[in-house]
Amino acid sequence: MTTEIEKTPAKPTGRKYASVDALLRGEGLSQDAQSKAKELKSETRVVLQLAKLRQATGLTQEEMSKHLGVTQSAVSKLEAGRDEDVTLREIREYARVTDQRICVMFGKPLTHVEAVKLHACGLKERLEALAKIANQNEEFQSEIKGFFGEAFFNLFNILAGFNNMLPAEGDVEIKIEVVRGQNPSAALAPLPRACKKEPVMA
Repeated sequence: MTTEIEKTPAKPTGRKYASVDALLRGEGLSQDAQSKAKELKSETRVVLQLAKLRQATGLTQEEMSKHLGVTQSAVSKLEAGRDEDVTLREIREYARVTDQRICVMFGKPLTHVEAVKLHACGLKERLEALAKIANQNEEFQSEIKGFFGEAFFNLFNILAGFNNMLPAEGDVEIKIEVVRGQNPSAALAPLPRACKKEPVMA
């Protein structure tokens, strides 16, 4: 049986939209339809990223199925399904086959401040580990010292750039500038107190 929708194909409007949300608003769809579309979008974030990851690696669904030991239809069903149906094993296997890292976070979104603190704590742990390697293995000392100097310069340059974007206070102008040629490690300030680990990512 042919439905009325199938009989009447959609006519191209010629309009272009930057996002699906803009398309829904621009085509005058009802609020209920827009809500349903947003709900579906929120329920397929993980599977959509898995499909994009596979495509970016240049793998077809059939090739991916061989790596996973399943049928092509199983991969198609997974990528067309919803996040609630995806297992951690399947996410792990996509990461393995594509040789990429996949991080999954549950819970409310991080604020800007929380995100910066989280990355700062992770950065501190990595730098501390590198410092220990340098103290234990003389072979890597010069390379790690060079990396520390480069990392300090880059981080300070980033912070200085965003600090200068802040609104000025009164008649006093405060500007931070990185001068090349100066030993960046000489100005390295002590690291803050140990950060409390927050296992929010899997």
